Amino acid sequence: MNGVSTINITEEITLITLSNIPCDQGLTASILCSFAQEGINIDMISQSAPLGNTVNVSFTVNGEDMVKTLRIINSFREAYPAARPMVNSSNCKIQLYGEEMRTTPGVAAAALQAAAQAAPGEIMLITTSEVDISLLVPHSHAQDVAQALKGEFSL
Repeated sequence: MNGVSTINITEEITLITLSNIPCDQGLTASILCSFAQEGINIDMISQSAPLGNTVNVSFTVNGEDMVKTLRIINSFREAYPAARPMVNSSNCKIQLYGEEMRTTPGVAAAALQAAAQAAPGEIMLITTSEVDISLLVPHSHAQDVAQALKGEFSL
């Protein structure tokens, strides 16, 4: 029992980070709604702890939605000039899944350690749930990280 039963890789993932946006959950919701209205699925959402009155929000979208994504970001940037958008494409999401994660301590620690050894400094975003750990890494390091994780969890 190691906590992970499957590892999947999703290619062509784009990371969007909106830095220095007002700490307002209504605003964050409206940003996400604008993506939904354009038919863009958002994944791996992460928000930083507030820094004064601002936060950073990161999330991923499928690379095929880049043109629509840039249009939304430009519109947001016009409305909030202090915000600093960053777009980083050509990434892969490596997703570890296992029902055993609920009751197995140390799964995330083992996954991060294996990924860090395979590609030091290359983990761009981490999101988790009780049964899922998702790591965003550059495409150039995805196979190395996936192999390290498969070795770590004997898959």
